[in-house]
Amino acid sequence: MDLKVNREEITSSELIFDGTQEQSIELDYVLPDYYPEIFKILKCITVPSILSYSTNGDRLTYEMQVCVRILYCSENSSAVQSVDQKLTYTKTVDLGRTCSDPRVCIAPQTDYINCRAVNQRRLDIRGAVTIKIKVSDLSKKEIVCDAFGGGIQLKKIPVTYPSNRLYATKRITVNEEFDLGLSKPPIINILRSSAVVASNDKKVIANKLIAKGEVYINMLYSCEKDGADGMEAMQFTLPFSQIIDMEGIDERHSCSVNAEVVSCDIEPRSDGDGNSKLAECTLAILITCSAHRTSSADLAVDEYSTVYKTDSLKSDVKIELPPQQVNSSFVVKGSLDYPDGGLDCIYDVWCVINGVNSRPDPENGQMLINGSASYTVMAKNSEGTPVVIEKEEPFTVSVPAEGITDSSTAEFKLTPVSCSYNLASDSSVEAKAEIKINGTVSDSVNLNGITEINIDESEPLNRNSSYALKLYFTDESEDLWEIAKKYGTSVSAIMEENEIEDDMVSGSGMILIPIV
Repeated sequence: MDLKVNREEITSSELIFDGTQEQSIELDYVLPDYYPEIFKILKCITVPSILSYSTNGDRLTYEMQVCVRILYCSENSSAVQSVDQKLTYTKTVDLGRTCSDPRVCIAPQTDYINCRAVNQRRLDIRGAVTIKIKVSDLSKKEIVCDAFGGGIQLKKIPVTYPSNRLYATKRITVNEEFDLGLSKPPIINILRSSAVVASNDKKVIANKLIAKGEVYINMLYSCEKDGADGMEAMQFTLPFSQIIDMEGIDERHSCSVNAEVVSCDIEPRSDGDGNSKLAECTLAILITCSAHRTSSADLAVDEYSTVYKTDSLKSDVKIELPPQQVNSSFVVKGSLDYPDGGLDCIYDVWCVINGVNSRPDPENGQMLINGSASYTVMAKNSEGTPVVIEKEEPFTVSVPAEGITDSSTAEFKLTPVSCSYNLASDSSVEAKAEIKINGTVSDSVNLNGITEINIDESEPLNRNSSYALKLYFTDESEDLWEIAKKYGTSVSAIMEENEIEDDMVSGSGMILIPIV
């Protein structure tokens, strides 16, 4: 007897590591001789970023850079000075097992930063960065989907799942020089720079994916206006486009592209007249691409033979449902008050998102996202002195998600793409930030599927050949599979004999069981 078995390969993502690491920031900094002495520290800005990572066996190694920028004023001067340092750290993570096809997500965030002046030329900086790390690996299992011969019968469950998964990352560098224009004063110092990917798009060609988009670049610099020290804020837009190799990708794949600015460096450059009217911007962008095809299969979860005794091996397999892509935005508003008098003007307002977490709300078909928007206002008070006002504004926002359950999970990236303000009074600023949400909502079901079937031809089933039909009285909602398995017949034979269209009995009563 030749038993033929067909199998379906199911791939699922297995979470290998989900944890955090901490990195302390300790910097004892002495000002170079060409910097003026410290009188008042306005703001200490830290921007952590992941420069690179790699996996080797059961270990993940990554390199992190923390850019520290201190804004201060000297005595008897309203000019804002800026000093910056870049600190680099290399860290490792023990994953506990070797990964064959890892997906790595590393997200650093500043916990706190304290900066104090030890004396007029020396700074003591202390802080900490928390690094959230998730590493998953693709596991593959072959589940029986069909079998022929030996009177074998299979109970199957239809599933839809992502197959032919593809994944690629690429780090690119974009460099551009911007002209400030005739209306803007020359640059003295760069005080702040940031960049976010405001939009991205994709196009699939044979075995390649084209990722493209726009980056919004924000810059605040010190300058001289009308013979006095001041500051100027500017925004630039920079497009990018990159071809990424993804062997096997075609138009049948569902694709997602996430582009994230890893670092943004802006340096002033002189024009032909000797003025710093040019700004050279260098961006490092990490592009992460994933793709899958949606497939369907009927997977076997139980078996028996109408002729021989059988046994089978089973394995638990996680069936991931096709992920739901999320691409939306919302607005967070905040009110910042200056308690020490009035404000003369606002130079710049920016926003940083902290403490993001999400949870499913199946009853209302949505994911709830909680976090806080940390606003910073750089202004000049009525006495002509630069000041910094800060406030953290909590928020809760909902994202529609169809068919989610309590076990649904989400991976969201929240990015402030713009920040505007209105001077509500001489001592109050109304700020508004537009936050972009990118990510996926995922769910899965567990299935105990058959991996192997064995038929023992030496043990045929004992049959009573004196009858061809048997009477059976069913209970309400009884499964025809269990009845057919008990009497060694087939579900299709019972349905045909009794003209039943469903494999579940709708009510109690009598049916005929044909012996095949």
